Amino acid sequence: MGNGEALAHYMLEHYTSWYSSHTVKPSLLFLVGDTRRDIIPKTLMNPDLPSDKRIQVDELVVYGTGVMESFEQDFEKRLHATKNEDERWVVVFSPTGCEAMLRALGILDGETGRVKKEEDGKRRTYIATIGPTTRDYLNNEFGFEPDVCAIKPSPEGVEAGILGFIRNHS
Repeated sequence: MGNGEALAHYMLEHYTSWYSSHTVKPSLLFLVGDTRRDIIPKTLMNPDLPSDKRIQVDELVVYGTGVMESFEQDFEKRLHATKNEDERWVVVFSPTGCEAMLRALGILDGETGRVKKEEDGKRRTYIATIGPTTRDYLNNEFGFEPDVCAIKPSPEGVEAGILGFIRNHS
């Protein structure tokens, strides 16, 4: 279960208890970014829920995300600067820059838009994601399975995932 789904179930449980005497609960204002999954509103407004459990969600976009124009070029420079390292990690925090990242790594097939089949040989560049949303995006959109998906979406969660991967692959 992803973080959004877990949060939605928590909200259903607690909001229902707060407004247990109401047949129709007050709607929730959901402040969101322009790029998001809709798991929380879908779960809260699920028509299969009894009407006294369902929560109306009113979404308002309050910020936008985008890829910096210089990202791909800056990332390519960093990859070039670290090309002789024995091992390097790329940590992805959002689906937003994934396509540019995969292009810069040279593993995205320009014709299919999917990741090229991995060549034989020892890899030196590994990918970790902050959580399941970014992992699933890479997998669904590009056919790419990251090496690590943090169990907890935090710097500590990413670190624990990477250290676990290294331990298991040494």
